[in-house]
Amino acid sequence: DLDERMPPKGPGVSPEQFKILHQWVEEGMVWEDGISLGSSGWEPKLKPRVVSLPQARNNRNHPVDRILDQYHRDQKKTFPTPASDRIFVRRAFLDTVGILPTPEELNEFLNDRAENKKQKLISHLLSRDIAYADHWLTFWNDLLRNDYTGTGFITKGRTQITTWLYTALRANKPYDQMTRELIDSEDEAAGFINGIKWRGNVNASQTRNMQFAQNVSQVFLGINMKCASCHDSFIDRWTLQESYDLAAVFAEETLELERCDVPTGKMATPRWMFPELGQIDPKAKKNQRLKQLANLMTHPENGRFTRTIVNRVWAQLMGRGIVHPVDAMHTKPWSEDLLDYLAERFAGDGYDLKKFLLFVMTSEAYGAQCDRLKKEPGGDYAFYGPVPKRMTAEQLMDSIWQVTGTSPTKAEAKVDRSPKSTSSLLEAQKKSLSKPSAISAKWIWGPNSQTNKIRLRKSINLNNAPQYATFLATCDNAFTLWVNGKFLSSSVNWQIPRFHEVSKFFKTGENLIEVDAEMFGGGSGFIAQFNFENGSDKITVITDKTWQFEKKNKWVPAKVVYSYGEGPWKKILDTAKPSIPGQSIHSGPSIRASLVKNDFLMRSLGRPHRDQVVTSRPAELTTLQAIDLANGEILSQYLGQGATNLAKQLAEKQNFVSWLYEYALGRQPSAGEQELLQTVANDSENPQQIEDLLWLVFMQPDFQIIR
Repeated sequence: DLDERMPPKGPGVSPEQFKILHQWVEEGMVWEDGISLGSSGWEPKLKPRVVSLPQARNNRNHPVDRILDQYHRDQKKTFPTPASDRIFVRRAFLDTVGILPTPEELNEFLNDRAENKKQKLISHLLSRDIAYADHWLTFWNDLLRNDYTGTGFITKGRTQITTWLYTALRANKPYDQMTRELIDSEDEAAGFINGIKWRGNVNASQTRNMQFAQNVSQVFLGINMKCASCHDSFIDRWTLQESYDLAAVFAEETLELERCDVPTGKMATPRWMFPELGQIDPKAKKNQRLKQLANLMTHPENGRFTRTIVNRVWAQLMGRGIVHPVDAMHTKPWSEDLLDYLAERFAGDGYDLKKFLLFVMTSEAYGAQCDRLKKEPGGDYAFYGPVPKRMTAEQLMDSIWQVTGTSPTKAEAKVDRSPKSTSSLLEAQKKSLSKPSAISAKWIWGPNSQTNKIRLRKSINLNNAPQYATFLATCDNAFTLWVNGKFLSSSVNWQIPRFHEVSKFFKTGENLIEVDAEMFGGGSGFIAQFNFENGSDKITVITDKTWQFEKKNKWVPAKVVYSYGEGPWKKILDTAKPSIPGQSIHSGPSIRASLVKNDFLMRSLGRPHRDQVVTSRPAELTTLQAIDLANGEILSQYLGQGATNLAKQLAEKQNFVSWLYEYALGRQPSAGEQELLQTVANDSENPQQIEDLLWLVFMQPDFQIIR
């Protein structure tokens, strides 16, 4: 039947095959003994299931470990051995905040003798709300198909949810509340359910109504409705009618079912797939129907909802889900008890995502050595420790930028990355809105005004970390400034001075301010003023002849070019305005890859276009990735600039190779590596050799794999 057969196009079954099938039907479709097509599929329970914890063994009292101890006993395997502290701390940093531990942070953990040091570390990392949001934004952008550019944005057929999503992550908004706001069309979150209005004509399964049914069921329930959007699914039990009925919850008009783009004459009724928990009122208005669906989705008795999200997070941490793939929640898990226990625990803890991360990551299972699978397992997979994970494109770029000091200076995402407001901070922010009453800073440069580029520095000693501090600066024409090795601000427009509250960059004791400045064919130089306050103590630091500039690897006094207010620049700093979160003027934490547009390198490394929901990224290295990682132009530019940055700091690092290995790889170099690579690092006047060293380190599997 040409109207019914699948696929609808193509030659279909050949005449010879048809004769065989026809003959078999005529013979009564006899089924020989011993031949089976397998079971009809595993159907998970709808409602939550309470799991009784097994008895603790070998002093492993964590609930996850107790369940897995019993699991391994049944599998006749032993519990995996613990990973080393070096591996654990690197894994924990990358999994929670998406960046590497600094050598100082690594050694602080290694030297900690506290029994609960792993829990302390994870709790500390999760408290870093900006870094946490920066990292997990990648996961949620993929899952909620949120991006900054791409299909639909030019024609206004698609809207971002970035501001809402980032705020929710920073505030650790409960997951059930996030879900209700996404489905119930919270203004800033409406871009998710509205989907993409494609240009031109699309098939029936790609309308906004059908996108809604597909995305809501996939994201929150791990159900594939894509097949059922065209015809009754061949891979699970979902039907075309159920898919259209769910789409009708969102639709403004009555929907007619179309099977493979052919109208059927049947009409959809707004309802969802699990009437046991309640049903949508088909006569209600759209906004009321969405609210009803949001409440049904997050119903306390909807065990599918909680199982789906805990399985996704487990897969992010462990490299493979308890149900695999994570969107096939009709697949039997390798441990029903573990999945159901985690789902119940998550709900009982108020759908708190950070609390769930802390719970799983403090288990011995998370801290175990990686299970290095020899091949992709099938249905016989058994858990024996975390699976090594490739860094995401964002983690890889963030780590390279972090080590080399080459982070972008402008974010595409319009998000608030300012510190949390406390009473003292609020007061500091209020004070920081007022520039100093007197600006005494001088325009400074090297002795030769024809020098285009210059590096400046100033070391200051503070008796106490400042309660608040302001930074006010500009350069004719451009500058980039670091404090204690951390990027603070940059500018390419001298007419827009930078003005920020910067207290978090300074510490008790010695602080180093470094500036790369540039003049485009002549100018006045660089000018800056820092004002520190700690109680009654007030300190002002200005650019003057006490600053130093680098000349042939030596530091000599800077030259005062003009006093403030002289020349055509007059009192330019008086025009400065405080930076506002979300604007292109950047201060604070370094810009992260999740906050910028996709580029050719990140796309090559697996960052998706996000036209569709993405719940897992390819784990295999492709030829294009190998080429881009070997000699790609974008990466080459970062490593070239990074080499220049690091070459300037080489003299300050007693053992550059050891520092680089600890930072990038979380380990010390072997004796052979140290001897070979130190010859490169010794030539500090040649950034090209430092760049070669960076290529050697960043291309190692040890760097690109989380294990």
